[in-house]
Amino acid sequence: MRSALKRAHEAGCKLVVCTGRPLGMVPRSVRHLGVMDYYLCANGAKVYDAKGHELFARTMRQEDVKCLMDEVASLGPGWNVHSEGQSWIERTGVTYMVSGTRGIRARLRGHFPRSLRQVRSLFRGFLHFTFGEPGKSIVSSIDPVIAAHEQFEKVGCSFTSDEACAEAVERIEALGGFQVARVWARELEISADDVTKGTTCDWLLNYVGEDKSRSVAFGDSMNDAPLIGHVGRFVAVGNASEELKEICDEVCASLSEDGVARWLEEQMNEAR
Repeated sequence: MRSALKRAHEAGCKLVVCTGRPLGMVPRSVRHLGVMDYYLCANGAKVYDAKGHELFARTMRQEDVKCLMDEVASLGPGWNVHSEGQSWIERTGVTYMVSGTRGIRARLRGHFPRSLRQVRSLFRGFLHFTFGEPGKSIVSSIDPVIAAHEQFEKVGCSFTSDEACAEAVERIEALGGFQVARVWARELEISADDVTKGTTCDWLLNYVGEDKSRSVAFGDSMNDAPLIGHVGRFVAVGNASEELKEICDEVCASLSEDGVARWLEEQMNEAR
């Protein structure tokens, strides 16, 4: 992957990390590659240049976030919030944001990891679940975090049932003023109104002076679906959700098979 990204960068391509994470949670291994030109973070709420300088921001005010939380409080959500490039997640939240929990359960269900790499991955997942990771903190309650910040890039909430999640969507949409995405059956991501990866991609393309037809995006979950129609081509990786594969422009090999790197190499070879 590194060689493919480096080659694309040297060929003049503008490379963008487009993620639901805040900047502080973008892995250091990615930021240290030295080839990424921009970071589109928190589902489009923030854009940074290669050095981490903020170029664009569309956030939610503290009072609006409190109103949102009050609206769905009776449904028993677990919360996670992004502010100032960092993330806080309630320990009791049933959420993919607490990385490692799903992976730990899956790897312990029926067999124990057999390779050193799997053992290391399991151990890292346990540490992240227990102590957090760079850019992310696990907290017992989200309330002190809300009180300490005035602006929020993204709010997430998770539920113990599909029905509660669906009810939360209805309540938030009726409240108005928010962009809500149901990224999993029991998980929501909420941004300021009209903020998505797609709308901010429009802004970034205009900022760099590039035509949409010359852009491509890769994704693996419905969290990435808002990019469709805002880039020239949307490619789902082989391990993407079936819902995303049904609406993408094409499918490449899975991440474990270096699908993105192989796709980039093929395109660059054809362009010679």
